[in-house]
Amino acid sequence: MEQTYLTIPDPRSCEVDIEKDIHVQYNKIKEKAERLSKVDEEIIDLIDLTDEEYDTVESYRDRFTEIRVIYEKYYNQQNETSSVVSNKCTPDNLQLPKLRLKEYDLMPRSWVAFWGQFCRIDEDESIRLEDKFQYLLSSLKTNTKARDIVESYPPSKENYSKVIEHLKSRFGRKDLLIEVYIRDLLALVNSKTNIKLSDLYEKLGSYLRALETLGVTTSNYAAMLYPVVESCLPVEILKAWDRHRLNREVKEDSIIKTEKVLENLVSFLRHEVEGEEHRVLAETAFGNGIKRKDTHKPVHKDEPTAATLIANSSAGENNCVFCDRSHPSQECRKISNMNYDDRKRQVMLKRCCLVCLKPGHMAKKCHSNVRCLICERRHYALLCPDLRKGNSSLPKRKVADEEAKSTEILLTSHSSEYEIYLKTIIVRLRHKGKEVCVRALMDDGSHRSYIEKSLVAELNLSPSGTEVLSQGLFGGGISPTAEHGRFSVTVESLDRKYSTSVALLDQPKICSTLPRIRDKTLLTKLASRGIVLTDVGRDTPPIRILLGADVLGSILTGRIEV
Repeated sequence: MEQTYLTIPDPRSCEVDIEKDIHVQYNKIKEKAERLSKVDEEIIDLIDLTDEEYDTVESYRDRFTEIRVIYEKYYNQQNETSSVVSNKCTPDNLQLPKLRLKEYDLMPRSWVAFWGQFCRIDEDESIRLEDKFQYLLSSLKTNTKARDIVESYPPSKENYSKVIEHLKSRFGRKDLLIEVYIRDLLALVNSKTNIKLSDLYEKLGSYLRALETLGVTTSNYAAMLYPVVESCLPVEILKAWDRHRLNREVKEDSIIKTEKVLENLVSFLRHEVEGEEHRVLAETAFGNGIKRKDTHKPVHKDEPTAATLIANSSAGENNCVFCDRSHPSQECRKISNMNYDDRKRQVMLKRCCLVCLKPGHMAKKCHSNVRCLICERRHYALLCPDLRKGNSSLPKRKVADEEAKSTEILLTSHSSEYEIYLKTIIVRLRHKGKEVCVRALMDDGSHRSYIEKSLVAELNLSPSGTEVLSQGLFGGGISPTAEHGRFSVTVESLDRKYSTSVALLDQPKICSTLPRIRDKTLLTKLASRGIVLTDVGRDTPPIRILLGADVLGSILTGRIEV
């Protein structure tokens, strides 16, 4: 055992290539030490050991104990440490670049970024104050106000704290910085340029984070920040936000805290920006950076209105085809000096539809419900082919069928000579969400305006007062005195371009049946001058409104065509 012990090298000076031999020698010593200890116990019971023999036995035990401690301490711990170190992926030769201090001009908007960088140096107690002074100089741009202030102090440790206090009081005032970022938010509100949503989101986030760094947190100042941030949004995003907010609110908790609303608004903007980026990515072709073309052609649909159903007049958003002014083409006065061929040629030159007079599609693809007052085909009266025929068509039709034409001429002549048309129009009455189109008689011989009692009940009108009066009749007669309720209602044109509130007195019946204009020749002449009547048709609905002299002055335009 003593020879084996002497062959074991010191583990502290071992190399890696002899580790295996060390383990083998240790196991041999361990096995011999166990056998020797067993034999010593048997001999002690049989004979008495002298002091010298007993010291020899103890010396071998002490040597083995020393070997075991050395082995376990150095080899086992090194194996465990090497296994842990081998699992880590931190190369010893990795060298990070040295950090360089960024230079600032130290204007109010850059103070937050500057102090975020320099505060680590200022709070580091291991750096001497003289060195901090030099670091401060290297962080400021030359030829700036802040650099001049720092250089005005001698670079000593006593002046370092004075310089820092001077800079904080000059550029780092909290109230000044808050005002600067609030003004930046207001500048976004008043910005007249179109800002991309992603850029707007980044600017808003930058300003809000800067305010939060200064202590203006959403929990304390959300009531002030929310309306400002909301006013920065474009109209389309603001509408989408309103829909999103209404969908999130529930009846049990309809009142959401203001700070939560601001957080939800910022989160909503983030999702909108991410969705926009995803949409752009989806529209981009694979690998070539070319956006995908839209293969679906938009379908132009004209919304039918009451004006197109009754009077074949609709308000267009495009400029006039004939004079390039901002009014519907079918209402242009210039067409009175143009014949049918010139009108059609002008529409075709502008590449507009011959049905609705709007650009972007052809007549065969038009979905408009326009109907001609003269021939009831799909076009406006100003483009009716019957306009170019004029009086020259009468002899041709008379030659074709003289007897039938003679009868038609007699009927037309009789109608034009003896039938009198009063001033009747179609108007829209509106009251508290209810609307109805009715026939109205314009009578400037009546001092007051009236409404049929059944129409009062239909619109659910409430009286604003009562009046007691009698009516003068033709021939000098006077009707019995009667009480009439006074009602206020909004009278509106069919194209919704004009509306006014009038006071009307109720009356059981306005007047007897009044005919509508059915003379195609008269309608053709009026259409050639750009005049489109509303009260036309074959049926004769009752007159339900009488507009007297008390309101006609504010309704009539004064335009007269002879």
